[in-house]
Amino acid sequence: MAVTGATGWLGTAMVEMATRAGLTPDNGRLRAFASRPGRMSLEDGTTVGLEALAGAAPLAGGDWVVAHFAALGKDRTADLPVTDYVAQSEALHNVALRLIAGADRPRLIFASSGAVYGPNGRPPALADEPYGHMKGLQEAALADWCEENSAPLTICRVFNVGGPYGNKLELYALSSLIRAALAGGDISIRARGAVLRSYVHVEELMAVLVGRARSAWAGASKPFDSGGVEVVEIGDLAAMVCAQLGVDPARIVRQRDPGAPVSRYAGDGADYQAAVGELGLTPIGLEAIVSDSIASLSGRSVR
Repeated sequence: MAVTGATGWLGTAMVEMATRAGLTPDNGRLRAFASRPGRMSLEDGTTVGLEALAGAAPLAGGDWVVAHFAALGKDRTADLPVTDYVAQSEALHNVALRLIAGADRPRLIFASSGAVYGPNGRPPALADEPYGHMKGLQEAALADWCEENSAPLTICRVFNVGGPYGNKLELYALSSLIRAALAGGDISIRARGAVLRSYVHVEELMAVLVGRARSAWAGASKPFDSGGVEVVEIGDLAAMVCAQLGVDPARIVRQRDPGAPVSRYAGDGADYQAAVGELGLTPIGLEAIVSDSIASLSGRSVR
């Protein structure tokens, strides 16, 4: 297995699960890539070597599963001009293509995003949503490459994730609620209108991606959304966090406006949940996702 973006949330989860399955750089069955060389610490205290993605020796031979998670995050659209964001995203994509070019029909996994759905479900314009726009272009470019090289491609449009290994925690609703609850003081929700989300557990997501990749036919398969077994409103999510932590829900501060727009960021989870069933897994529900997220943020072992 090869993992790009190995130090990000999804990449860390994949590396953790791969090493637990016996894949390591030492036995030649794992290559983990980041922006610079180094070592990453795992939950059990061991470390794994990281290769710099830029300039890395291309993969060779067959039977590679490549989890391509390296990406210029949405947060970078706030501090980069659009032209720079596009240029850096394209450069990162090209580096990843050079990595896989020497492999014999690698099974490619691409973590896309729910941001590819713009207004009315159509792809967003570059000026409106650079992150989602570029994800859509990368989906198409990888699909073309895999069709030309008879390589299976699995694309998941990831929406909301919970569980261990998270980073950039301030960017995500669930981790922000947990951190506020742990810190004391108010648990503030700024949104006046309804905010609807659906979560999947990061380790379940990794299992689904690898399972789909292993069974995929040559070429690009239809992208599917991540989607949990339930949709939750952000206020109810905050109340669930409070209940699990034994915190008074009166600390939740929010001004509701029934006329405010509804924010829904939740994928169509039908294909995702079907994949969970095909693997013989029991879907991980929201209570367990919140519990594992709390454990991780509290420095406790998960599962």
